[in-house]
Amino acid sequence: MIVSSLFRASRQSTAISTFARYNHEQKNPMIKTWNIMTKSNTRFSYPENTDIVIIGGGIIGAATAYWLKRRAGDGLSVVVIEKDFSYKQAQRHLQHGTLSQHFTLPENLFLSQFSAFFLRNIREHLGEDINVEYCPTGSLVLASNDYAQKLEETSSLLKEHGSPNELLSPKEINKKFPWINTADIKLGCMGVESEGTFNGWELHKGFVKKSKELGALYINAEVVGFDLEQQRDVLMEGVTPGAFERIMRVRYMTEENEEYGIKFAGCILTAGSDSSEIAKFAKVGTGDGMLMVPLPVEKRKHEVYSLEGNNTEIGLNTPMIMDTTGLWLQRKGLGKDFLGGYLPSLDQNDNLVDTEQYLKTTFLSSLMHRIPSCNNAQVQSHSSLYYDCTTYDNSGILGPHPYHNNLYIAAGFGQLGCQHAPGLGRALTELIIDSQFNTIDLTRLGFDRLLTDQPMMECNAY
Repeated sequence: MIVSSLFRASRQSTAISTFARYNHEQKNPMIKTWNIMTKSNTRFSYPENTDIVIIGGGIIGAATAYWLKRRAGDGLSVVVIEKDFSYKQAQRHLQHGTLSQHFTLPENLFLSQFSAFFLRNIREHLGEDINVEYCPTGSLVLASNDYAQKLEETSSLLKEHGSPNELLSPKEINKKFPWINTADIKLGCMGVESEGTFNGWELHKGFVKKSKELGALYINAEVVGFDLEQQRDVLMEGVTPGAFERIMRVRYMTEENEEYGIKFAGCILTAGSDSSEIAKFAKVGTGDGMLMVPLPVEKRKHEVYSLEGNNTEIGLNTPMIMDTTGLWLQRKGLGKDFLGGYLPSLDQNDNLVDTEQYLKTTFLSSLMHRIPSCNNAQVQSHSSLYYDCTTYDNSGILGPHPYHNNLYIAAGFGQLGCQHAPGLGRALTELIIDSQFNTIDLTRLGFDRLLTDQPMMECNAY
């Protein structure tokens, strides 16, 4: 009997302890409601459901969060999952933002035109305190004899779509910029409007801040998987009847090594070079039929050099220069120093590139050939920046996946991701809210081109 009493007492004690812990963890609905009403709940609560989840809080993801909340307000819940809140890599490569109109694909041109409009009116969008340090410089594209005809065609295309430019002969180039060697140049094209440099890192921070003010929730965590749900009533060509699986929840791991899941109606994948691996969680690239085709996005290295001590008398009117060899240059600050680099080829293998050899035989040799007065210039600093690159055709992929119609992709835009982010975020928002592109038709950038083998090559982004 004594043992029985002790057992009952022990059970009562356990029940009281459990009830206390139950209340402490705020699982009691009355206490939870009271804490919400009085705002006394200081513990962060990971949401279990959202309308839209964005994987990747980089500049495209943050821009998308901004446009979604601006369009829908409280009518649409948006959660952004980002694994690195320090944005260490983003800070480095976004600082050297460039805005150019010189493209052969109309989609890229229209996106850049909108970016120019957005930057001119940025305070109406992101607040009075933002300063992206936009500096209009113009751009000069140089073409050898092999590319001259293509450059003429591009010039006509740009004018046709409202981007003014001027074709220059070698003599005219020398008159404007006598320090440029034009011995092997057949033609130049000078952009005269809506081209220059800006601080992409400040733009990114502006998107994050404003989207949070509008109600987007950012979670510091790494995505570790998707939960898929079989939907037997869905019929799709190439899929066995009853075998269709829909992604409905994303699982993620926090910094405290706690795993959570969030159910969504739509998922937007903007995770840069990680996008391909995350897509595999949804069987993209590992499944059957349409799922056999992987997301061809990889990390690619771009070398950026800061040059000092050159003898070139450049002025404030010095444009960004894109050379026929792949060399690019832009003025650094208000002085006569340059930032420069060399655009990597589509099939470049970063593991096989010797950095020192690359500097001497590729970058410096092209630099000294094009601008001989740089023969005494010293490389003051050097950065290896990494971008997400679409290995299929070097153009970004944007739009819904053909199998997972609630998975939207925006990845592989490389260096264009920064300057095109305002338009890409708006385009994704149109797909989510309006089910179609309303402002710029980016249909050709969709995943479907991988299935139909229709590459979108940008010929003039040397």
